[in-house]
Amino acid sequence: MTLSASVDEIKTILVEQCGAYIDEHMAAVSESVRLLRSRRNALAYVSRLPCEILAHIFMYIVSNEDSFMGISDPCGAPTCLAVTHVCKYWRQVALGCPTLWSFIDGISAQWLAIMLERSKEVALVVIYNDPKPLRQCGFEQILSQLRRIKFLQLCPSPSEVDRILDCLSSLPAPLLHTFKFVVFGDPSFARPIADTIFQGEAPQLRSVQLVQCCFSWSSCIFSGLRSLHIGSSPKRSPLSQILSALRRMPELEVLTLDPRSFKHTDALFVQVPLPRLKRIELSNSTIQTATSFFSHLVLPVNVKVVLSLTKFESAQSLASLFSAMHKNHDESVPVIRSLRVSLLHGYFTLRFSTSIPEHPWTPRDNDVRLSIAFLYSSWITKPDILFDICRTVPHCKIQHLVASFSGLGTLEEFWHTGSADLPELEHIHLDNTPIQGLLTALLAAGKQTSYTAYPSLRDLEIENINLGCEDRLLLEKVLMLRGGRGVYIHTLRLAKYRALMGDDVERLLITVAVDWDGHENALTDTNGGLSLFQFQF
Repeated sequence: MTLSASVDEIKTILVEQCGAYIDEHMAAVSESVRLLRSRRNALAYVSRLPCEILAHIFMYIVSNEDSFMGISDPCGAPTCLAVTHVCKYWRQVALGCPTLWSFIDGISAQWLAIMLERSKEVALVVIYNDPKPLRQCGFEQILSQLRRIKFLQLCPSPSEVDRILDCLSSLPAPLLHTFKFVVFGDPSFARPIADTIFQGEAPQLRSVQLVQCCFSWSSCIFSGLRSLHIGSSPKRSPLSQILSALRRMPELEVLTLDPRSFKHTDALFVQVPLPRLKRIELSNSTIQTATSFFSHLVLPVNVKVVLSLTKFESAQSLASLFSAMHKNHDESVPVIRSLRVSLLHGYFTLRFSTSIPEHPWTPRDNDVRLSIAFLYSSWITKPDILFDICRTVPHCKIQHLVASFSGLGTLEEFWHTGSADLPELEHIHLDNTPIQGLLTALLAAGKQTSYTAYPSLRDLEIENINLGCEDRLLLEKVLMLRGGRGVYIHTLRLAKYRALMGDDVERLLITVAVDWDGHENALTDTNGGLSLFQFQF
């Protein structure tokens, strides 16, 4: 070995030792920085939250409506996994909260074992809306935990129904509170849900939703229900079976049915009392079927009713429906106060309601005592059918009208008729609807006699139309006429207008002698009349 080779080897060794020393020192510095950063982060307010509060926040993340819908990470990871990757403190809190890992919402099979382990023995919430077959998600492993499940929602394909029902029938479900089973596709070949489900033991079951699946109405497992939702079914059941099942549900509070799931008969049945019912909803029903159904029920006087009717036979048939719903007319009967009517593709949609709704219409709000909607295909040939219906509806005091229909001309005669049949109307909201007929009717009544059309009218909302010159002139005349008679339009709202210019606004303001401030202006005259104008462009 030459001297130069020995020197090179020594240099190499020294360089390696020096590099190792530097790497070791850098690692020590990095660890010091990490510790300092950790100590610095620990001073942040969020890091000083008590673990109980932090765990409560984590629970909100995984259980709120947006994340609690079976929509998981693309890789199938649970929603709660994200909080474990923020910092050591958060990870410790998350891993120490078994309930956080009890929300199994579409996770992959590889995460399932981890979720079941970390959730320990707490009750499970299981939701699978994933379109892929449930067997790929390890659903048999999940349903083996049936004794721990308190909320179960499954949306299988028809080919999986029988296999899932076998699993659901293998164990009792002592904690199950809510069961939702929605089948996608045509499940006509699948067997129905029978008494064997949950081995007939689900004492805590209070809410059931079944869609596109057959089941036995004689099952006693549903006797303690508070909420029952039955959607369309491939096999129709006799009405007598449904009534018999409801008789065994004395605690029922919410009932939603698709009458296409049962067969209408004219046979006489004993009345079925539902003393605790708070809300009943029928969808896709004819008036005849709804009338027959209600005629066999004894309901509380304050029950909320939502009906969606697919066919309207006659105005008299609607009167029969009201008689069936309110058999004892001495009791409190809801008063119809609102009406929405619209025309789309030749079909007339009509909705009654007992409350004065905010816009847009929300018939499923809890404060709506009664809501009835149906389609009528002959609206074009006889638009006045609306008022024929109003005459047959008992306790009808329409104060709020929302109308949306185009392509029918001015409908002046329609508005003339409405003035006679809706004398208590206070608010008219027109959407994408010509206003000339209404304005002409208001003017004609005022010019010919001392009678004022729609004498209770106080609010007029008009939106989404092209306000022409003739319409603007008519509107000015109506405002002047009603102002002169002391029946003021308190609120005039013009929204989403086309071709409404600043000069047009000024003309309206001059008509009622108020100053325009760009949003709204109010003027009280010597007689106490109030004119309030709101313009939205």
